Amino acid sequence: MISQALLATLLMAAVVLLGAAGTVLYLASYFQGGLLILAALGVYLWRVRLVQGPSVLRELLRRWVKRMVVPLFGITAAILLGGVVMAVSGYNPLVAYQALFYGGLARNWHISVLNAAPLIFTALSVAFAFKAGLFNIGAEGQYYLGAMAAAGLSLYMPLPGVIALPLIFLVAGLFGALWNVVPAYLKMKTGAHEVITTMMLAHVARYLSPVFIRAFGGDPSTSRHPYVTTRIPDNTMLLRFRAFLPEANPRLHTGILLAILVALVVYYLLYKTSMGFEIRAVGENKDAARAQGISVGKNIFRALLIAGFLAALAGFNQVNGLDHRLYENLQAGYGWNGISVALLAGGHPIAVVFTGLLWGALDAGGQYMSRTTQTPGAIVEIVKGIILFLIVARYIYTAWGNRRRRREVRRAAQAATAAAGEEG
Repeated sequence: MISQALLATLLMAAVVLLGAAGTVLYLASYFQGGLLILAALGVYLWRVRLVQGPSVLRELLRRWVKRMVVPLFGITAAILLGGVVMAVSGYNPLVAYQALFYGGLARNWHISVLNAAPLIFTALSVAFAFKAGLFNIGAEGQYYLGAMAAAGLSLYMPLPGVIALPLIFLVAGLFGALWNVVPAYLKMKTGAHEVITTMMLAHVARYLSPVFIRAFGGDPSTSRHPYVTTRIPDNTMLLRFRAFLPEANPRLHTGILLAILVALVVYYLLYKTSMGFEIRAVGENKDAARAQGISVGKNIFRALLIAGFLAALAGFNQVNGLDHRLYENLQAGYGWNGISVALLAGGHPIAVVFTGLLWGALDAGGQYMSRTTQTPGAIVEIVKGIILFLIVARYIYTAWGNRRRRREVRRAAQAATAAAGEEG
């Protein structure tokens, strides 16, 4: 007879195998992979009930529902309000939304996935900084640094892909981390706000890219392909899904799988390590963290460096996965949009994967909607804006409520102190 511990281990292995296989298939537009994902979820919940009991399962489901209520409310409200805007503007919201969801979730799903991969990296960067009470608004600049580092290294990396790609991945991330050294140091030593310093450096990075491109094959006076670097060698390109799934779209690369893996690593780092605990403690309350012997400056410094590393991986994803070169007129906005994705995810690294896919699907579906129904693509931006407004309003309301409760606690403490003094 199988022991409970062995059964739990076997069930967890089944969850991992079913989830991994289902995810790879679904991302490659093999939609039957969704059944494997549902099976993995079912096995996981069964395992929780078996190992920890029905009460723990109910509590887990309650937490999941509570976490999803606000984002789902924001998305639903935004869709309804967007429909009102379309109706008032003379467009049929039912036809437009049918095209939007069909385009983003089925017809152009591969574009949704391609859009989502860099968004996940930059959103993880912003979310990681959030956990330390920081706002890494300059993720766009770190994205550019990662793209430049990836392009430059790829052009001069005479090594097999199995060695070259991990090296480029790490060095591109390190360039993004180094780009945040000055903001991190200024924040730690002088309190200079990271919003200002990282944003300034983002613009510096943006204007460095034309200089870099001219140095790596894009000089308009000598090159047949001006304003773009030389194409990187095949051995430095990320593997495409078509290499093992012949029906996958030829542009679809495995950068999305790398993004999901990094999200899992970030989750582990934040919630399963002492460093992650310290970073979250600093983000929750600096004074309380300092009282417990946690170095606030050190954790601010390393949080901004890790955030820069994560944002730079988006540049690696684009150069080595999709474009295979760096364009001068690159105006992707992945750094800025990563802020929206991180906010919608509530700063949770696993939720970032799903909100990144949602944002990518809205962009891909919006393009399909515009082509097929002539509905302006600006409608999608309105929907996204409403979603963000409602999510941010929730954060503002929560912060206001917390401040009001702290004020009431202070008043009650002062009143109790005064009463005790009178009695004495």
